[in-house]
Amino acid sequence: MKESDFEVIRFEDLIKWVLKNKKERYTDFLNLSSQKLLEKIIFPYKEIEYLFDGGFERAERKIAIIYPNFISPKEVPISALRIMGNLERLSHRDILGALLGLGIKRDKTGDIVLKDNVCDIIIHKDVESFVLMNLNKIGRENIKISSIKLSDIMQPEIKYKDIFSTVASLRLDSITASGFNISRSKASQLIKSGSANVNWEYKDDPSYQIKENDIISLRGFGRIELKEVKGITKKGRISIHICRFI
Repeated sequence: MKESDFEVIRFEDLIKWVLKNKKERYTDFLNLSSQKLLEKIIFPYKEIEYLFDGGFERAERKIAIIYPNFISPKEVPISALRIMGNLERLSHRDILGALLGLGIKRDKTGDIVLKDNVCDIIIHKDVESFVLMNLNKIGRENIKISSIKLSDIMQPEIKYKDIFSTVASLRLDSITASGFNISRSKASQLIKSGSANVNWEYKDDPSYQIKENDIISLRGFGRIELKEVKGITKKGRISIHICRFI
């Protein structure tokens, strides 16, 4: 059974609980792919409402609130912490690793916004006190940590690299190969193995047709967007503009 199959079962169980008990339920933090899956599963249930909250407007990882359509959900259990110190040499991975090293599960952590010597981390309210008491160092760097209001969370900077290329077609494997600078055969292999998502939905067909503004995520490589299909070259190839997020 695939990981996504377990997730489907978990989401269906949540929905059944809400229908039976007529109360709201909260998930832990979900990535974009899981949010998309939950939306598809909830759609047929007209008596159920849902919303996502990641603590700030541009958050990617979010908690879902599932509730009967005749009630108003309570406050989402999200907290924000600010880390200060000599953070210039640290990455998102370093900070996430420090949290996981405390025994915090990944689904209890939301987005991490890192700018210069300041880092805001979004976490489940259940683990806020534990992190405040125990996170005093990241790698070799001593840090200071404190709670902040959700309204004070820094907005992340979106950085990307422009890639201009030509492809034979707008197939998923072709766009993936160009965007991540890998061979088309390798792209096809990775797609068939289940490593690709298009607009946060699982796709395992290399021939799937990509459209402008579609976002492709490839596990272990990152994320790209087909920004523009510019036209056909004299040699009959398709000129494209891709944004690779960095």
